[in-house]
Amino acid sequence: MPLSFPILKSIHRGSCLGAGLLAASAISLVACGGGGGDDPDAPGGGGDGTTPVVALTELEADWVQKGCVKAGAQSYKRTLRARITATNTLDYYEGVLTFAGSDCAGAYQAAGPSKTGTVTFTRSEANPTLAAHWGELRTVIGTRAGAIWTLQPNRVLCLVGDEIPTIQPTLGSVASTVATIPADTCYTR
Repeated sequence: MPLSFPILKSIHRGSCLGAGLLAASAISLVACGGGGGDDPDAPGGGGDGTTPVVALTELEADWVQKGCVKAGAQSYKRTLRARITATNTLDYYEGVLTFAGSDCAGAYQAAGPSKTGTVTFTRSEANPTLAAHWGELRTVIGTRAGAIWTLQPNRVLCLVGDEIPTIQPTLGSVASTVATIPADTCYTR
């Protein structure tokens, strides 16, 4: 899935940095970290953010990547915007925050978010430690990919790459994948 970061044109050593950001973006779309449970039959929790729920409305927000990507004297965080457009569909946007220092703190310049595509979800499941929403991402250029959006306690959103049809059909298999990926590639509100 092609990603664009318009701000990269003005950054010193932009070609190396752009490649690094694109690689980081691709990795974080594969999956992202945190913990997870293996009991697909446990009920979902409440909507207070401390336990995940299967409601699509819990995904609708502006999210910021937990980790900080450092590149020379600057640093970056990816942003994600999810907007519900139908009962089981949301529009998916990505952007980047550029910080002057190397610690992702202080003032920043935002690029985007720009629409990446639309995700149509076909099913959702939750237990007290993980909610998973299985669906299909259709990018703005028409490519398709399986996608699993997961929500962990305290509103931590992780995206897991998938295939069509899914190769991770159970909540337990998704939890196992999520548990192996660095948490800094996930998002918080």
